[in-house]
Amino acid sequence: MTTSQLIRAFLTVMSPDVLEALPDPGEPNPVDLSYRRVTLKNGRTRRVRVVPKLRVRYPVRLDHATVRKAAWAAATIGASDGARLVTSGELAAVETEMSRCRLRLEQLTSALETLAFRPLQQPILKPWQATYVLGFTHEWGLDPQAVNSRFRTLAPIYHPDTGLLSSAERMSQLVEARNFLLRHLRR
Repeated sequence: MTTSQLIRAFLTVMSPDVLEALPDPGEPNPVDLSYRRVTLKNGRTRRVRVVPKLRVRYPVRLDHATVRKAAWAAATIGASDGARLVTSGELAAVETEMSRCRLRLEQLTSALETLAFRPLQQPILKPWQATYVLGFTHEWGLDPQAVNSRFRTLAPIYHPDTGLLSSAERMSQLVEARNFLLRHLRR
C-alpha cells in the first residue's frame, strides 16, 4: 500500500471535518528537506530544493494541512507499543527543554569544578592537607566514620573511569588523604 492509498483509506473512515480538531504536524524539518543540483543554460549549476509531492485522489480538494493530519493520524492509529508521532511544535518544545537541561548541566559541572579541591603539588604530610582534600575545615572532632563517609561521597565524583569530574590525580589524593586521616585518628 502506498502512502497516498493509506491516506485515502483513512479518509474514507474519518472525514476531513473530524481532522480539523487534530494538531497540524507541520512542515518538514529543515534536515528532512532535500536539494539537487541543476545545470543552467549558461553552464553554471544551481542548488534547487526538491519539493516532496504526494497526490491523494479524493472527491473534495484537500489542503496541505489536512493531508498532513490524515497521514499523521493514519500512522499513529493502533500503535500498541506507545509510539506516536509528534508535531513540529511539540518536537521544538522538547528540543528547547533538552537544550535548557544541557545548559543547566554545564552550569552545575562548572560550579562543581569551582568548588572542587585543587590537587596538591606535594604528598600529604600534615592533617590540614588531608582535611583540605576531603573538604573538612579541620581535623578536630573527626572520627573514622565521617572520613569514610566523605570519601564515599567524593569518590564517585572524581573516579577516573566513571566520575562526573573524572581525575586520576584527584582520586589518588582522595585515597591518600583518607588513609592519612585514618592513621592520624588511630594515634
